[in-house]
Amino acid sequence: MTNISISLGPVQAYLSGVARADAKGEMPSSVNIPTVQEATEAVDRVAKVRGADGVAGMGSDYRRIALASGLNVTWKVEVMAWGTAMRTVDGEDGSS
Repeated sequence: MTNISISLGPVQAYLSGVARADAKGEMPSSVNIPTVQEATEAVDRVAKVRGADGVAGMGSDYRRIALASGLNVTWKVEVMAWGTAMRTVDGEDGSS
């Protein structure tokens, strides 16, 4: 009996958030700022909703952008993660 992995297609997640800069103009720790870990966990949840056992070829992109308006600085963070939803099936009869 061999197990075969089949692709259920691409999955992705996009998260974004905005936070006002601290007194030094740096990006503060904030619950409004998404992380790569949160984005990859979201991709895994999307894959499981589709019936997948996991995600293959996981990738991510993290972008931090400073938006200045007068003396105020606001940080915008965008995180995108993606991969391929995979399901393992029994190779003999196609059921899992």
